[in-house]
Amino acid sequence: MKKLAKYIIVVLFIGIVLSSGCTGGGTKETSSSKSSNSQSTTSASHGTSTTTQTTLTQTAAYWTSPWEYSPVKVGSEVYNVTYYKVHYKVQPNQSSPVYEYVVEKRVDKTKVHVYGRSLTGNTVDLGEHDVYQYETIVTPVKAANLNGKLTLKVWYKNSVGEAFVYPWDIVWASYFSPYGSMGANEFVGLEMEYGGKSFTMTNGAAFKNGVLPYFEGDTEWMSEINTDLTNLYMGWFAVIHVTVWNEFRAKNVFQPLSGSLSDGQGHTISWSSEPDGTAEFSGVKFALIKFQWSYSGAPEGTSIDGHGKFSPYVFMPFEVEGHFTYMDSKTGESTTIYGYMEIEDLKLNEVSP
Repeated sequence: MKKLAKYIIVVLFIGIVLSSGCTGGGTKETSSSKSSNSQSTTSASHGTSTTTQTTLTQTAAYWTSPWEYSPVKVGSEVYNVTYYKVHYKVQPNQSSPVYEYVVEKRVDKTKVHVYGRSLTGNTVDLGEHDVYQYETIVTPVKAANLNGKLTLKVWYKNSVGEAFVYPWDIVWASYFSPYGSMGANEFVGLEMEYGGKSFTMTNGAAFKNGVLPYFEGDTEWMSEINTDLTNLYMGWFAVIHVTVWNEFRAKNVFQPLSGSLSDGQGHTISWSSEPDGTAEFSGVKFALIKFQWSYSGAPEGTSIDGHGKFSPYVFMPFEVEGHFTYMDSKTGESTTIYGYMEIEDLKLNEVSP
């Protein structure tokens, strides 16, 4: 895992440099300036629909916040995503089985009773507090060890968008200080449930400095699910999240696009996209953009390729499938990770004007 993390960081860094255009590489972009009418059929778990799409030169849309939790704006309406359901697949290496999971994410407001521990070990009752609750439910389809649903609830003082985007939330660690902090300590606590067992932690330092965390429940069972949780993150980081999303921020995705970048030192990225019908969730229709990309990092022996669909109105793609290959510098052996995700359900809450 340490070697994999090293290569992922390399690819992330190179991707950022290339997409920013700081390497001096050339860029080629093409777009269509004609109006067109086309019949397209889209098939997914949420149904099959045939739509007639008209692409007009004066119509423009930009995917301004890929993988950054933000309101969904469609026409004059604004919504918040409160729930989504994703089908995940991951193959950790070319000789491994393909593991499958259904991941559900939900955010809402609730109340939590917070406890802490004093330096002498006594329980400190800090009362009930309003929190944002980010709930993740992982249901195994074909898992390594996971035999039933895993539920994880993480609580914050305020809205933390990253917690809603990750396949399961470890963002809390970056907000957590066991002794409190000079600034705001956002993390309030978490609760995990699996196989009739549970574990709860509340962070009293979020409300009173000098108070240690309070723990309740059993932790021994957590080792049973470690492989499956690692699988989810491996596929997400290595394939789904490491792409060229930033290339679509400033480009009208309602027109066909293609481009490539190179630093002249063996690092190249290429991509293309075009409109591809619509999808409907919660009674709202979303224009879909079909895209594909590839990356090659010859000096490091890394490569990424994939394809999928996104809507410029939603912060995360509707579907992504791809491969990430990295090479062990000592043995010369290559490992390929396969990852796939598709949104099966999306619930929206309209924001009052």
